[in-house]
Amino acid sequence: MMINYKRIVKAIEVRILTDRQFVKKDFKNRLGYPLDLENPKSFSEKIQWLKLYYKNPILPKMVCKYDSKKIVEERVGKEYVMPTHSIYERAQDIKLELLPNQVALKATHGSGKNIISFDKSELNEKEVQAFFKHALSKSYYLHSKEWAYKDVKPRVIVEELVLESENKLPKDYKIHCFSGQSELIQIDHDRQNNHTRSFYDLNWNKLEFSQGAGHPISLEKMEKPKLLDLMLDISQKLSAGLPFLRVDFFLVNNRVYVGELTCYPGNGMEKFTEEKWDIKMGEFLNLSSYNFNKKL
Repeated sequence: MMINYKRIVKAIEVRILTDRQFVKKDFKNRLGYPLDLENPKSFSEKIQWLKLYYKNPILPKMVCKYDSKKIVEERVGKEYVMPTHSIYERAQDIKLELLPNQVALKATHGSGKNIISFDKSELNEKEVQAFFKHALSKSYYLHSKEWAYKDVKPRVIVEELVLESENKLPKDYKIHCFSGQSELIQIDHDRQNNHTRSFYDLNWNKLEFSQGAGHPISLEKMEKPKLLDLMLDISQKLSAGLPFLRVDFFLVNNRVYVGELTCYPGNGMEKFTEEKWDIKMGEFLNLSSYNFNKKL
């Protein structure tokens, strides 16, 4: 069995380094240039600043996949909330016989710990329980230093899978909002098989860049969604008063659902296909109101 020394070293570093020290080292390793927290310019740098120093008490509720639904309901209406089927505090309490046949199970306290099934008969209950037992035991904050997740209660939320025709997952629209204003629309295509990504401006001009390893620019030219103005309005209401928020939507059968609220996309460490777009997005993110240039 090969010993992964890099993994061991990183596991030690997340525990012995300060959050600032760890983030600066991780940033340099992933993105290839030093993190400037005193004068951040790129989007990636400014997200690191927000992770470390912007501690608005609403953020933990927003990133929690369960608590965020209450915020959506209060600010824009219950009709935009993805219905919750059930919620579990212990993984061993998950019983497949009680769940919808087409189902999404998600850990509430982090990102990427999900099980999506078009047919629950293909799932193994013990394996599902083991998956979430492990997920619920882990601190997402510890390894990412994303402050908003630090005290989110680990639970498993269950939703009935909402599908388009032909049993396809709906398009995933993500609206990037800066100081309460929608600025960019991100679309993720075919996440299950051939994950590509595209960005559009508010006039529905496609922008020639992408972000994130393994997420090349989509070659597909999307038609402007009929309910885009509604999604823009919802995203602005949800992001009001915040320096940055990404509001994720599903658009299904002429219905709009808020999927989740994201404070730190890709942990702020996803490379852009061109560096200039990292700088351009950074220009939207104004930290001046938060005294970002103070001596840290």
